[in-house]
Amino acid sequence: MTEINAAFGVEDDVARIEIRREAKLNAVDMETKRAITDRLGEYRDRDDVQVVLFESAGNDAFCAGGDLQEVKEREYALEPFTETWEDLFTEMRTMPQPTVAKIDGHTYGGGFDLLLHTDIPIAADDAQIGQPESTLGVVNHFSPPELVHRVGLPTTMDLLMTGEAISGERADEIGLVARSVPADALDATVESALDALTAKSPRVLKKLKRSVYASAEMSPTAAKSHVEAISLEAARTDPDYREGVDAQLERRDPDWS
Repeated sequence: MTEINAAFGVEDDVARIEIRREAKLNAVDMETKRAITDRLGEYRDRDDVQVVLFESAGNDAFCAGGDLQEVKEREYALEPFTETWEDLFTEMRTMPQPTVAKIDGHTYGGGFDLLLHTDIPIAADDAQIGQPESTLGVVNHFSPPELVHRVGLPTTMDLLMTGEAISGERADEIGLVARSVPADALDATVESALDALTAKSPRVLKKLKRSVYASAEMSPTAAKSHVEAISLEAARTDPDYREGVDAQLERRDPDWS
């Protein structure tokens, strides 16, 4: 049986997925990608999973992308690698729970794309983040649409064409990550974000995630109407709005059951 280079666990409503391949800068092989994708499919329907965290073993790399040795062994066929990444990214974006990534060290190629498809990526300010596919003779097709939308055309061209890495701090400045913090504060910052997410109504976060991604494909006017309709319907039919307001007035923690 092929070894899976990842560990999985659920505790305190957080599902933690840790890539474990330090010797190869946490590069992800196809079997590990499939295992992560399958596990996300299981998590989406679990009541004890309110948020999913992606992290990696060690401090040298979040993920250096795919396994180049695997590419050579498969006679340089690109489709198997892009298909397994696509399956993973689709699962990440369509699963109802929010996803968080702890970005430390080297984050390249597929690791860069993994960051892009995470809802809330949080980076160490000294992380090295880059998209070097052009150096490998590959035309990257995962990053361009998302990058143009997020950081603009000139910055997208710079990142993809030069292949040069930027720091986590710079990634924060251009809107590539949600926030960056000093490396020694990364663990505490991520845990604080997880605590904030698990304290919210799971139903509200699921509807918010779905509506935000759907509205991103619409015109501003259509997006506003779409999200407003979801908000008003939720206030009428779900208990969260009433419970949230009552808890605030009564100075207690809300009960989202």
